[in-house]
Amino acid sequence: DITVLNGEDVAESFDDGGYEPLGDDGFHNKYGYDVTYTHEGTTVAKTFEVYVAGGEKPITTGDASFFDWILVIPVAWLMSFFGGILGNSFALGILFTTIVVRTLAWPIYAKSNDLSIKMNVAQPDMQRVQAKYATRKDPQSQQQMQMEMMAIYKKHGINVMGCLMPFLQMPIFIAMYGVVRRITITGGMYTENVANTNFLGINLANTQDGIIGIVLAGLVGATMFILQKISMKKPSYTKNTAKHNPNPQAAQTEKTMKFVSYFMVIMMAFASYQSNALALYWIFGNIYSLGQTLVNRKLNEKKHEHLMQKQLLG
Repeated sequence: DITVLNGEDVAESFDDGGYEPLGDDGFHNKYGYDVTYTHEGTTVAKTFEVYVAGGEKPITTGDASFFDWILVIPVAWLMSFFGGILGNSFALGILFTTIVVRTLAWPIYAKSNDLSIKMNVAQPDMQRVQAKYATRKDPQSQQQMQMEMMAIYKKHGINVMGCLMPFLQMPIFIAMYGVVRRITITGGMYTENVANTNFLGINLANTQDGIIGIVLAGLVGATMFILQKISMKKPSYTKNTAKHNPNPQAAQTEKTMKFVSYFMVIMMAFASYQSNALALYWIFGNIYSLGQTLVNRKLNEKKHEHLMQKQLLG
């Protein structure tokens, strides 16, 4: 529809009095437009601001959240640094930042593995205590069982808070995910250093990129499937424990974990189709995690053997 404005009605019709029905909430981009027109020899200039919902915000300090300040901006700076010294390459920035971030998080991963090994060594003792109190459900017996379990944890150097260690990695990986999605957005303070978004003929700035996006999503799914298969494969020492101390509940939990793992493979493959850059980050991350898992498995075998010898010697 076209509305014809007459004379003095023009300026009044364009004047919204600064009205913002929703403010800035939920809007990530604001665009300003200057409109100049001449009517009966008089030049009138007006500025319009348009808020656009959806999408991502560029990485800046102006409207940075607390999470941005402590994690997103440092990770973005690191990616910008690598991109800047490597021909403004977004792909190489992602690669080397992934290596640095995952390596820094390795001690947390190693601690989780140490807990798993110690729990496996302690499993026979724990099952004996559980069998001892299997038919004794009164509060006093249950309290005594908990005390004996705590004694086992202390004996084997198990910290019950160690199960929270994997969650410490999550904020770091969430920050990395956010940086990959936001660092190339126009207006960001690190955008220029990752301006070269080409990688092997693929534009990493593209989203839902047809056949290329499907291929990248397939690679994400394939690398994650291999990672999950190797991660779920039991080390030799856990097989021996399961053989001598069968646990039906543990077997059911293992089946559930397998289902969840393979479901996650499908979900990540679908999610990666949304962004070429995100898909490349997950491919790099999966390959790194695959190597990390193989290295830790070798180290774990040696640690488990050492702990078993220590237990036998008292």
